[in-house]
Amino acid sequence: MEDNDDYEPDESGHLDLRYRGWTEIEPRIWSFAHRLLKLDISFNQLEELPAEITKLQLLEELNCACNKLRSFPQSLASMVWLRVIKANGNSLASIPKEVGQLKALELLNLSENVLASIPLEVSGCASLSTLLLQNNDLPRLPLSLATLSRQMKQMDISNNSHEMAKTLPPRIHRDAQSIMWILALQQEKRHRIDRLKQDSKLLQHNNIATERDLAQARERIASLEEKKRTLEDDMESVEHFLVVRAHCREFRRRCLRWWEECKRACAQKIS
Repeated sequence: MEDNDDYEPDESGHLDLRYRGWTEIEPRIWSFAHRLLKLDISFNQLEELPAEITKLQLLEELNCACNKLRSFPQSLASMVWLRVIKANGNSLASIPKEVGQLKALELLNLSENVLASIPLEVSGCASLSTLLLQNNDLPRLPLSLATLSRQMKQMDISNNSHEMAKTLPPRIHRDAQSIMWILALQQEKRHRIDRLKQDSKLLQHNNIATERDLAQARERIASLEEKKRTLEDDMESVEHFLVVRAHCREFRRRCLRWWEECKRACAQKIS
């Protein structure tokens, strides 16, 4: 790191620190937090942006292009006034989903890195109008970007993975309007597929519930059939009992009549 520290932001709040051979950012920069609006630290040897960079809460433009950055700090999301991020020409393999919290971000240049994916949350950058992603290893774009179709003016997704051409033809890789239109169609298709999957799951659930109800109904029918058989057996027993009781009553009636006749006969003999 150079010992030369005779630098400070100009009247417009711009601080140019290019070509200094830095491998890390000098802490002195944080002392300019109250007036630093544009920071250019491109063309150095930086491998990371320290978490302290979030001290620059007034920063509107960050140019960290052509370094050796491998990642962004998640805390970058707290820099709510950032309008421009230039991080092209680094070694970024990914960017944190928290970038989607930068509502004021208008330009995001991530070209010439090694990105294999872009987080869905980037669609949360409600002001984003320029997105440069050329010369990476992206196989596809998140369909959520379609929500930015109204404000998106410039895009470049050329020279990425060959998989990209399967969903977005190479001839439109620099045409923001066409890219957004196709993403919107793909997003609508995905939504319909998701709805069909949900409907299918609901039908399966209903079928399972119906089968369960049918099984319970079959069990109830079987139980009722068993009760019916029991009642039929009981009715046979009752009918047998009634027949026997009728016979018994008839026998008793005959016995009583025979007894009365015997009594009368005895009485006649005595008299």
